[in-house]
Amino acid sequence: MVGFMGRSGVRSGIRLGKALLALALAGVLAGGPAFAAGDDVFVVPRVPVQAQADSATAAKQAAQDMGRRRAMDILLRRVTVEEDWVYLPRLAAGQPAGAGAGNAEAFDPNAAYTPPSRASGPKRAIALSGRDLELLESGFEVYAEKSSATTYRAYITYRFKPDSVRRLLKDARLPYSETQTRTALVIPVLQTANGLYLWEENNPWMAAWKSRPYNNELTPMSAPLGDLEDAARLNARQALALDAGALAAMAEHYGVSQVVVAHARLQQTGGQDRLTVRLINGYRESSHVPLDVELDPALADIESAEYDVKLEAAEEISAKVGDVLAQVTDGEATGNFPVLAERAIETAIAKYASGWKAKTLIDHAAESILETSAFFESVSDWTKIRTGLSATPLVGSVQVFALSPRGAEMRLKVFGDPSRLAVAMENYGVVFWSEDGRHWLLATPGQARVLRGSRWLRQRRSGLFGESDVSSDGPRIEPASQTEEERGDGRKIEQRR
Repeated sequence: MVGFMGRSGVRSGIRLGKALLALALAGVLAGGPAFAAGDDVFVVPRVPVQAQADSATAAKQAAQDMGRRRAMDILLRRVTVEEDWVYLPRLAAGQPAGAGAGNAEAFDPNAAYTPPSRASGPKRAIALSGRDLELLESGFEVYAEKSSATTYRAYITYRFKPDSVRRLLKDARLPYSETQTRTALVIPVLQTANGLYLWEENNPWMAAWKSRPYNNELTPMSAPLGDLEDAARLNARQALALDAGALAAMAEHYGVSQVVVAHARLQQTGGQDRLTVRLINGYRESSHVPLDVELDPALADIESAEYDVKLEAAEEISAKVGDVLAQVTDGEATGNFPVLAERAIETAIAKYASGWKAKTLIDHAAESILETSAFFESVSDWTKIRTGLSATPLVGSVQVFALSPRGAEMRLKVFGDPSRLAVAMENYGVVFWSEDGRHWLLATPGQARVLRGSRWLRQRRSGLFGESDVSSDGPRIEPASQTEEERGDGRKIEQRR
């Protein structure tokens, strides 16, 4: 049932309240982080490296060093907006940042960590030495290694230290994003003068999507297996027609909430391949929950029009079916399609990610403390809310100062525009909104649909879950001393016992 507990549910509420409190204390005050943010964006997979030197050892070292520089170039541009790339060096080319090169300050990876504070001053160019890059790296993995007495070739996946990269960008006053969307399934359809290709063995467009993983991008994507079951569910014409049933079947089979059709049109003239790529939103799981729920008497005064309020925030950030997420055109000499295809994929994904990146930027130059009420009905709902808050780097700290079986009162330290947090939380299946621009609210989509715009909420915008919100024979949340858990990236989660 969506709603709130009546007096008849006090006993079960007591048990739930104790369970919630135990969960909060165990998760927040334990020796390790309650929920660690994902570090996938700080991994750059399968960078091709190649070098020649006087010895095999020297060639290997040179190749790995060049690969590390290329990987850092990719990472820094992945998480920052294009307008700030002028502050980034071109490490692979050995070039300093384009803007304010004289203003660049050397980064010290060994400097003691200090928690982030309100940034001031202009943006600064980044300067990194080869030794700095080695200290920023946490490890690497080598694939398809080939070497001779003087040459070395391989693919290397580089892993960088998230906390150190964050500090590098904070020190340079550069906003960045590390919030990923949920992974989408990509359906690569190739159109040529000879017809359409999808599951055929000679579809080089599908091969390009499978040549390396794209799950470390801000908008991660993965290609299907392409087995007989996939071929039975969907064909190329159905994909281009955005057949709702067929694409939904693919989404269900792969356990994703979005399917993107990557339509590539190849034209060959005069020894040149010209490739036009469109990423089309083919399927998106609805965020809305059917209103087939029983209302608690406490919400009986909600007017029918208010009860049918939709989740506008979720709609604003969810692409509609048929929307073109990105479009690029590129060319290459005929006979080198894999290089052309990989370049087109990377450019298209970067264009698609730019919109999401702009909505989830972490700007340490602006921060605010938001009074927030969280609504939930179960431990799993509360866990989902806490997971989302802990996973997004837009939240610097969370202080829980009142907890009941129905919800919690919190203060959130948020970096940048609070509306960006609404975008990030939707990605974790949680709705974040404000009725008046001062007090903020968190809930799962089902409860948010019932509560948004309700008369009950307008009448009680603050102190929803303090002591007065719990029955006299129910649990009491009493204030006590505060403890903090400092985390390596400067974020902390706080809890009153």
